Amino acid sequence: MGNKQTEQSAIEHVMALERAAGREPKDVHTTGLPFDVDSPPRKIEVKAFSRSARSEVLPLENRQVTEAKADPDHYYVYVVDNLAGSDGAEVGVRILHGDVLLAMIKRSRPQITYWPTLKAAEYDQAEQLR
Repeated sequence: MGNKQTEQSAIEHVMALERAAGREPKDVHTTGLPFDVDSPPRKIEVKAFSRSARSEVLPLENRQVTEAKADPDHYYVYVVDNLAGSDGAEVGVRILHGDVLLAMIKRSRPQITYWPTLKAAEYDQAEQLR
């Protein structure tokens, strides 16, 4: 499963859980908001892992950290892991928010990361090792 497929599977899984909890989630991950699922009153950032997320790094963008600090009661990070399982039985979700999430952010050191898009022409023209 590729990164986009893993992320989309995680978002769909979270939305199903939110519906089961009686909320009305909306996938907003392509809208520019600092979270992936709007499920009032929750703003949910989804972190997807094909394997266990235990002891893994959870990258958060500056705008996500800003939103978590501004609205700690409503900003959530759902860690969805073990998505590579063939039958989905092992998929797990860990929910981080409030004081726990803020403590995680506080002990983190911010880093600047650039996210350039590797366009098709650049990919096709790049030197390839065989």
